[in-house]
Amino acid sequence: MRLAKRHGTKLEINMTPMIDVTFLLLIFFMTVNQVSKANRERMPLPPLAGSHDQEDAELIINIDRENNIIVSPQFISLSELASLLAEKIAGANNDPSRLTVLVRVHREADCRMVNQVVNLLDDKFKINRINLGVEVPR
Repeated sequence: MRLAKRHGTKLEINMTPMIDVTFLLLIFFMTVNQVSKANRERMPLPPLAGSHDQEDAELIINIDRENNIIVSPQFISLSELASLLAEKIAGANNDPSRLTVLVRVHREADCRMVNQVVNLLDDKFKINRINLGVEVPR
């Protein structure tokens, strides 16, 4: 009995999908990095000794010198902030204790807008994990 000869076939790997995925991941991480920098708008914060880094906030609210509310580099009103907070709480399984909010305020801003934002967070939405952004004096 004679066995048929096997012809040698080479296994070829197509690298095109791997390269495509690599470029997509690179673009994704570059975009995410730009968005995280935009949330931390440059503004002089009030100094406070002994503070710690507040990187773990799910939502960053910036209040500038003119009392404008800025979230993810868009200017929004107090009512728009309320609807955004409602969406964030719904995304946290309707548990406001799971949401951490960082409020960053320009050091020359009026405190009325800060009080309105904190009252909205605490009284209306029962968010009790509110951090105020400060600058560590050198």
